[in-house]
Amino acid sequence: MKTLYRTYFFPGFLILTAVFVLLNSYGCSRDIIITDRGPQAYYQTGYPVQDMSRELERIFRSVKRVNVTGHYEIFIFSPESRITDADINKPETYNKAVETLSFTNTKAGTAVIVASTLTETALITNNHVIEFPDTIIGYYKDPDQRRRRSDPQYIEQISIKRSQINLIYDMPQFGAFDVLASDKQNDIALIGVKHGSDNVPVGVPTLRIPGGDPSRLSWGSFTYILGYPKGYKMVTRGIVSDPNRDRRGSFILDALFNEGISGGLILAVRGETGELEWIGLARAGSASTEMIVTPPDVDPEDLDFLRPYLGDLFIVPTQRIEYGITFPVSMKTIQQFFRNHERELQRRGYSFSRYY
Repeated sequence: MKTLYRTYFFPGFLILTAVFVLLNSYGCSRDIIITDRGPQAYYQTGYPVQDMSRELERIFRSVKRVNVTGHYEIFIFSPESRITDADINKPETYNKAVETLSFTNTKAGTAVIVASTLTETALITNNHVIEFPDTIIGYYKDPDQRRRRSDPQYIEQISIKRSQINLIYDMPQFGAFDVLASDKQNDIALIGVKHGSDNVPVGVPTLRIPGGDPSRLSWGSFTYILGYPKGYKMVTRGIVSDPNRDRRGSFILDALFNEGISGGLILAVRGETGELEWIGLARAGSASTEMIVTPPDVDPEDLDFLRPYLGDLFIVPTQRIEYGITFPVSMKTIQQFFRNHERELQRRGYSFSRYY
């Protein structure tokens, strides 16, 4: 008797088998790569997917630390002297001072090399980084708060700036910088460092990335900020909020603002190409004023913290930064600054058309 063997075919089983063989032929551990990410925002709203470290290192060569020192002479007057604003420009006024002091004020910030000629290199920064007022006036306060607007207000002290030293770190061989152009209202300044044609600076390249369009930023756009907070060379990040706050493309960042990063370079990442574009300068952080009670010019090492302090105390106003809110100068404002000073800067041999 012959045994009959019958074969049955299950299409579903064959399909699963084919898929299993196909997966094994490529290896089960192979990652799945999604190539179609869909339409991108003009500037990326997430962390960059590519390695940006070399590009940021290259760009940072154009970012420099700025240090400005102002020296003042202070003239202190008694209430009986009755010095008013009308007496400030009279030479004999300062002979009435009951005491004369001096003090030094120092500020630090960040500047970016934006142009260079055979004899000079130009950097952009915030105006408040490089500006010290020529004269500071302090008035006596009326303890009874009875002074009328028509009554004269008497001056307690006048501080006069005697000198100012402007230096850029990494470029000390070229001496102090000069202010080429400034815009106090928008907090922008262009500074220049002179060098001879036979002493062109090495290792201080001009920024070679294009100017961006801050009006195309979105809620959540990702940015890099390059600068010198507290004197440290650092790159940090920020997320954009409230884009296009005005016609100049202003926006807010959640970046950690510290003293010294004013003038820091703000970069955004193009959504389709992944290229970096310059969209602004870090300008200011949110801050609040606190009143601190402190002894006058006392070294903490001379104090005995186990005994109550019985000496004089003073109330000193102190600015405390509220970290996480940074206000930039937008690129549109910077571009308009370049246009406003285009003729005078062209006469000095500068061109900023690459940033328009």
